[in-house]
Amino acid sequence: MKLASAPQDVKIPAVFEQRDVAIGDVAFILDMFADKVYTNKVRAVIRELACNAHDSHVIAGTTDIPFEVHLPTYLEPWFAIRDYGTGLCDEDIANVYGAIGVSTKRDSNEVIGCFGIGSLSPYSMCDSFIVKSYLDGIVRTYQCMRDEQRQPKVIPLGAESTDEANGLEINLTVDGKVEEFHREACEVFAFWEGTLPQINDELVISKSQQLRDSYIFKGDDFGLTSSWGDMYALMGNIAYKIPSAWDSFNTEGYVKFELGELEFDTARENLSVTDANRDVVKSKFAKVKNSLKDIAIERIEAMPTAYEKAKLAEKLNRGKLGNYIGSRDLAKYVLPEPSEKIAYWVSKYRGSDKGTTKFVDKFQDVSYYLHKDRMTTRIKSHLKDKRNGHTMYIFKDLAQVKECGIPVELLEDLNDLPKVVRSSSSGTYSSCKTLKFNKNKVGWRDKDHWDEQELELDGSEVVYVEVNRYQPIGCRRFTGSCNVNLKNSLATTKDHIGDINLVGLKTAFLKTKAFRDGNFIHLDDYLKREYAKVAPKTFLEYDKSDFGLFRDIDKVVDNDEVREIVELAKSCDNRVIADMCKKVGVEVAMTEDTSVQDMMNSFNDKFKMLGLVNSWMYKTHAEEIAEYIGGSVK
Repeated sequence: MKLASAPQDVKIPAVFEQRDVAIGDVAFILDMFADKVYTNKVRAVIRELACNAHDSHVIAGTTDIPFEVHLPTYLEPWFAIRDYGTGLCDEDIANVYGAIGVSTKRDSNEVIGCFGIGSLSPYSMCDSFIVKSYLDGIVRTYQCMRDEQRQPKVIPLGAESTDEANGLEINLTVDGKVEEFHREACEVFAFWEGTLPQINDELVISKSQQLRDSYIFKGDDFGLTSSWGDMYALMGNIAYKIPSAWDSFNTEGYVKFELGELEFDTARENLSVTDANRDVVKSKFAKVKNSLKDIAIERIEAMPTAYEKAKLAEKLNRGKLGNYIGSRDLAKYVLPEPSEKIAYWVSKYRGSDKGTTKFVDKFQDVSYYLHKDRMTTRIKSHLKDKRNGHTMYIFKDLAQVKECGIPVELLEDLNDLPKVVRSSSSGTYSSCKTLKFNKNKVGWRDKDHWDEQELELDGSEVVYVEVNRYQPIGCRRFTGSCNVNLKNSLATTKDHIGDINLVGLKTAFLKTKAFRDGNFIHLDDYLKREYAKVAPKTFLEYDKSDFGLFRDIDKVVDNDEVREIVELAKSCDNRVIADMCKKVGVEVAMTEDTSVQDMMNSFNDKFKMLGLVNSWMYKTHAEEIAEYIGGSVK
């Protein structure tokens, strides 16, 4: 990130002797940065290393690939981040992890880093950590540590061949800080954009998503809730609390700023309290406020039905949002009230309540049903597993549904609620014996990903995973180390081998005769078998970061050679399937096709100066690049 700097306005007479300022004890300086700069050390370590991973992916053109985040657990008490960016050579490792204030990111607002101290943030929590650099088929391991004099040292531990992609892995042991890391990770990743972190904790992912979802009114450069609270300046994936004296919203929310628009302290924890920052914030606030009403009306009018319009209007009319947008302007979208009251059931802590109302909520956690007799027990049992406040509206007939403006297709069937079987010894229990993975559900509990079901064994093949306490066990790490991984892998494989109706079998069921006699196949074995059928004989192999530059050129410059390279890569790019085959263990010979890489190498040999140009310069110097390689600006 480019840093603002004041122009030099001091002239030094030539007659005076000049002496350079000396740099003091490096150990003391490192202690000062590591121990004094960061007020929240756990959040700083997660933030700084995640920002470095993000920057590396941006530079390498691999923003479509998630970087991996391992939060500490009680059995695995370490924090680690593995990115799939550029990787670093031996000399760069020494400069990045053995020096202070060295940064290669101060000339671009495409990346977040700038101070050259973020890579040293682990020293704020420990005196030693491990760095692995994956670069061009070699993985080099280093121990970064302080010696007896607390001087920073980078110690090479060895190198070996690897087939893993380029990138860095930083690993530090953090005993006793499991809950703190999980709490701070939610704060760091709540606003994350541009790259995708793959986190080993489902609860952190869910809580981060819930925080994002709480901003119910979002624009290109803002997000607002309906509640009182603090406003944040979001810049470069980092949220800075806006001083209350500058906050004219008094609403919980955020406003986005471009990288370099605002100045902040060295720790990247607070905005600098300057007149320049205040003026930028107030100007952006005024711009956002002036646009809220028009954006809201435009989005409501874009909804396809009166119900969807009313739903969005009701959502935006809550709390302080209605004050900013204008409740009178939203009143025209309200749906009519029914002539008779409607029955409803609402989930409460450890129970449920029943009532009647003329107001049908369309925004909160709701579901709609038609009345059927003798359903009370099923409804109460169903609501036990629902979030507090979930409301079931029970309409007496279709006429009442239409009177309220509720689309008929939103109605659910009370007969679909699980039956409850009575037991004299243990009260009530569900008669369902197995679980079905729900690929569309999002929740913070493992249980939210699974629905109970009766499994009918008719000889058809059943794809399953073993489940213990609603967590998949015994799967490959890529396939299903947790429910989130399971969901992601099913989404990835859908385009290649079709949708999979996945069943979860509890450990006890695997010991039954029904399992032994049934036509069951484990998910890992199923993926291996099906991917073997679609495994390509040949697949394109080329440098992703190199291709990213050609793709960026093709966006702004019309050149036949560049277009041919990009079109060939897009039309024949089966690398994803080839990569999936490797991950699921398919043992089929696949040949690498380097034709795209050969074409890129030939082009780069002719136009060597392109190696000095970054993707940002393609946009700002399109005419010069078009003239250099021969072509025209698009």
